[in-house]
Amino acid sequence: MNTELEQDLQSDLRHSEQAVEAQHIQQLSDFRQQTLRASLSNTSPRYRLRRFLWPTASMTLASLLVLVLATPLSPFSSAPLNEQLSDKVELYDDLEFYYWLAENEQDLRG
Repeated sequence: MNTELEQDLQSDLRHSEQAVEAQHIQQLSDFRQQTLRASLSNTSPRYRLRRFLWPTASMTLASLLVLVLATPLSPFSSAPLNEQLSDKVELYDDLEFYYWLAENEQDLRG
């Protein structure tokens, strides 16, 4: 199943793994240890709290903004609502005229 090229590459890789000097192995080990220490310091409770705080604060602020914009600014804002309702009552009073106009539109055009 393996071709000759794959077998050659595998053998070259195995030889290069064995030829790595002890100094390079020590450097790789040191880098690994530094990375592990850095990742452990980033998982401290203080770091996790800071990382969690920004999204929580922004979502809270956005929710408050939506709440403020969705609610009326004054509890006395019912007066314009009453005016709108009175305009609609006038429309309903003239509804029979509009119905008659729609039925007789063809006759009125001539």
